[in-house]
Amino acid sequence: MEIIKRDQVKPLVSEYGEIVRELASPSIANLRRHSVAEVTIEPGGRSMRHYHRQLEEVYYILQGQGQMELDDEVHVVQPGDTVIIPPLTRHLIRNTGAQDLVMVVTCAPAWSPEDEVPVGE
Repeated sequence: MEIIKRDQVKPLVSEYGEIVRELASPSIANLRRHSVAEVTIEPGGRSMRHYHRQLEEVYYILQGQGQMELDDEVHVVQPGDTVIIPPLTRHLIRNTGAQDLVMVVTCAPAWSPEDEVPVGE
């Protein structure tokens, strides 16, 4: 059994300003098939528009308010919402609120940079 303390995980900051804490993944724990991260986006910030070739992604919104783009659709998201993102779905999330947008993101199979494909802005 492993216990990973959130505050002991070094956050990574993307070029778009997302703050990502990898909480469980094959690179830091005894896992093989999935990963879990906490992602924080400051007011006015957003993620990169992208898709994944193979992995399924789930966003669970904990705090804040945002707009989720899934292919050509835009949805308002708020605490308690779960966003299901199948493989090959272009997506982007934007913080439209006045406080940090915080979510738990799970991926199966586990997230890897090789599976992520940026899409032109």
